[in-house]
Amino acid sequence: MIDCPFLLRNFSIILKTQMTYEKLSCLIAATFTPFLNTGDVNLELVPALVANLRRTGVHGAFICGTTGESASLLLEEKTLLIEAYSPYQGPDFQVIVMLAGTSQREAIQLAKTAVDNSLYGVALTAPYYFRTASVSQLVDYLEPIAQAAFPLPLYFYHIPVLTRVDLSMIDFLGAVADRIPNFAGIKYTHNDLMEFNRCLRFQEGRFDILWGWDELFLAGLSMGAKGAVGSTYNFAASLYLAIRKAFEERDFEKALHLQEKSIDFISLYGKYGGPAAGKAILKFCGLDCGSFRSPVLSLSKQQENMFKSELTDLGFFTYIQPEETT
Repeated sequence: MIDCPFLLRNFSIILKTQMTYEKLSCLIAATFTPFLNTGDVNLELVPALVANLRRTGVHGAFICGTTGESASLLLEEKTLLIEAYSPYQGPDFQVIVMLAGTSQREAIQLAKTAVDNSLYGVALTAPYYFRTASVSQLVDYLEPIAQAAFPLPLYFYHIPVLTRVDLSMIDFLGAVADRIPNFAGIKYTHNDLMEFNRCLRFQEGRFDILWGWDELFLAGLSMGAKGAVGSTYNFAASLYLAIRKAFEERDFEKALHLQEKSIDFISLYGKYGGPAAGKAILKFCGLDCGSFRSPVLSLSKQQENMFKSELTDLGFFTYIQPEETT
């Protein structure tokens, strides 16, 4: 990799030397941010969370993302999480941090922190308050952040259901391709399978397009997905690895059956608190990450018991092999 302060100060020079990065073909968990009962970040739980991911076949952590409550974290807390996860970055475990979604200056600061801590890469969404109205405006927003993150790979996190920014990703790839040398690809959390496939094939597969919709994992595989980032990989990685194995063995009936298990348990999220349901499942597995921050409502004890009962009826725990289900 290029590592030269002069080039960092003169980003335009690097444009002639487009960086190349190895594409990710593993499962990467969009991690929950662990909190204490006081509401403070529980950094002491990070080693156990990483150990659990490795034990279940996950090869990376996407920290401070949607699942990690990025929008509710302080800058200082994001910095602490970067520092807490950085010791686990290595050839067999990639740590990617999502930078700020609304503040370009905060994103630049966090990008520098990610570089200083030798993370694998960085990601960021389109700004979702004052939104970018065009592809060119989006690239303008990303460019100084990418410069601060150089030489780490930068991923654009496309999640229009939350950002309400639904620009053409094909046009975006065309615009960003020759302007940001450390642009690596897209974390694609959208249900437009046709566009996803076109992004995979853009310029003969130049960029790394990571699938980001867990309950449509099989559909993503069928469109060509290799790597994937998802929140339910925190506790159900074995289920998705089994889906991928069945798909690769062309046992499509089994793959669909297993995907339906994912659909069934994720469909309960709305009934039991939305995002907070994911943290509840991780708690059932012996890793208590505390409550979500307001305004997300956490499950009451009664709701937890009911949720656990419905998961048991679905046979969910037979697929995740939790440390503790009692």
